[in-house]
Amino acid sequence: MPSKVSVVIPVYNVGKQLEKCLDSVVAQTFPDIEIIVVNDGSTDNSPEIIARYADKDSRIVVIDKSNEGLAYARKSGIEAAQGEYIQHLDGDDFLEPDAIELLYNKAIEEDADMVVFPFWFDYVDEKKKRSSRPAPGVYDSVSFFQSMAFCRNYWSVCSYLHKRSLYAEVHFEKGLNYGEDAYLASQLTYFANKIVVLESPPLLHYVIRNDSISFGSFSEKKARDIELYPQLQRRFYQDKPTYPQVEEALANVELGAIVLLLSKRWFQEAPRLARRAMEIEKQFPDLLHRRPARRYRKLLKAYARSEFWGKLAARYYLLTRKIK
Repeated sequence: MPSKVSVVIPVYNVGKQLEKCLDSVVAQTFPDIEIIVVNDGSTDNSPEIIARYADKDSRIVVIDKSNEGLAYARKSGIEAAQGEYIQHLDGDDFLEPDAIELLYNKAIEEDADMVVFPFWFDYVDEKKKRSSRPAPGVYDSVSFFQSMAFCRNYWSVCSYLHKRSLYAEVHFEKGLNYGEDAYLASQLTYFANKIVVLESPPLLHYVIRNDSISFGSFSEKKARDIELYPQLQRRFYQDKPTYPQVEEALANVELGAIVLLLSKRWFQEAPRLARRAMEIEKQFPDLLHRRPARRYRKLLKAYARSEFWGKLAARYYLLTRKIK
């Protein structure tokens, strides 16, 4: 008989953190789980660690594949999953011992397609942590997407227990690393009828290292991913009946991507990005005064006016540490 919950763990060269991750899953107080570990072409000792755990626990299913990135690693895990619900977990993160039990019971109690929960941001290099603060409540697909787009809830799919049936029409973008969560979350949200956001202690530890995908060094590839994921979201929603209801939210996501690039000192295409921001402002005048764009509103307007004024404004933002 299939397990009630499938935990999907993509792994790529996280040997130093993997044991803690796997220990947290095999020790869950809710035993009726299958653990799908996808080795995405690791070149460190991750495969040996996975094999050792699989020998000890029959619930572990191992998938070995060539490296294709996070999106396709998750796709492989989803295709193999048998559980009614899916819990994603990155190979360097870990769960609280009773996380799956609490989430599954809540999903059944509420008849929810998705249960969203708080999590810890664990900054291991700085030896500190802080909690996410999702907005508790019951949402439909439109209201939850809007809440994420306007920074009231989180794109992190690892903080959702959700039905496997939501994946029937989900598209995975090969090679997309930064922004993959946002693209996947927007699709899962669309197909979910009822989403419950818990008011509870954090149930997952999202481990942040200086060399991680989200927080590591900036690159041309990362910049292209940041520009791409809002386009993918818009393309997904464009032919959907709810598109008019989420169009402003989609625009705010695109503005967020633009200001993220500028906040990372990605100034080489700042005039083009600023002109696009002004196009968005013409359609939705309030967005430059809302999160996340409001802090960069003057910088965007300066670059839209001319590169000369933009560079002066950028220097000011750097001096005042508005951009670090």
